[in-house]
Amino acid sequence: MNASTPRMCSTSCAKVPEDLPKDNPVSDMLLDSFGRLHTYLRISLTERCNLRCQYCMPAEGVDLTPSPKILSQNEIVRLANLFVSSGVEKIRLTGGEPTIRKDIEDICLHLSNLNGLKTLAITTNGITLARKLPKLKECGLTSVNISLDTLVPAKFEFMTRRKGHQKVMESINAAINLGYNPVKVSLRDPLRQGANDHELREIIGSAVKRKKASHAGMFDIAKTANRPMIHIGG
Repeated sequence: MNASTPRMCSTSCAKVPEDLPKDNPVSDMLLDSFGRLHTYLRISLTERCNLRCQYCMPAEGVDLTPSPKILSQNEIVRLANLFVSSGVEKIRLTGGEPTIRKDIEDICLHLSNLNGLKTLAITTNGITLARKLPKLKECGLTSVNISLDTLVPAKFEFMTRRKGHQKVMESINAAINLGYNPVKVSLRDPLRQGANDHELREIIGSAVKRKKASHAGMFDIAKTANRPMIHIGG
């Protein structure tokens, strides 16, 4: 698809807004006191989540912000437009759990058509991602980060207070099958227990259960201080 051609996708939106930015002059709005331009924006789509992770919230959940105070789709697109026209090149959608927002496909469609945006990413727990990802990709989602605390189903249920380990694994497979490369998996538990790179390659290879030539043997371990990452793919 030509970069200058607006992406079309069948969602609940009647059409893509016509007032998208035409130019992206660098603005000092995103310059810090050291003269660095910040080009990466994270947007939280919702406070809601379909898990109850023990390290994140109590089993009974938390009081949520009333819906009228949550950014609407139009407000999100308007703000993103402002940031992109000022120099932002990458937007990551987060939550809560962003995939439970009903209009996420429409949001992705509008954001992906912002002139100057190079990457539209999502961080998700993967519970509902497998069935939504084909449409999200069609609507312009270019990068996927799946959070997974453990590869042990029983431990997953204990840590998240919900079932769903298999659904997360299906989402990883779906992302690979749809051509996302790499698929980024945040795998905290084994890294924090001291697993070495060889062990990590083995457990990820076993979990994904794919032996495609394009993926086998291409597990790039990228460890960061706060968010250990395992890249499945190139």
